[in-house]
Amino acid sequence: MSPTESVTLWIDQLKSGDAAAAQRLWEAYFQRMVELARRKLEGVARVVADEEDVALSAFHSFCVAAGEKRFPRLANRDDLWQVLVMLTARKAVDQ
Repeated sequence: MSPTESVTLWIDQLKSGDAAAAQRLWEAYFQRMVELARRKLEGVARVVADEEDVALSAFHSFCVAAGEKRFPRLANRDDLWQVLVMLTARKAVDQ
């Protein structure tokens, strides 16, 4: 199975409530989300939350929304990364 097919399969499984798929996506994307949050938080005092907190919160929001089928056009790794970037950026701004 190619990496693209794996992510697509994991997305479909996550939409069906598969916690193992969420774990696989987490392992594949968490570090990228942390790096994105770090860039977004640059120059901001991190008293309450750091980049890992932002990434955790964004991924949790993603999993909840995906489980509620709130991303009808989420179909592949490119779609997934766009959603994760949006959520991570919004969570960083909220800090």
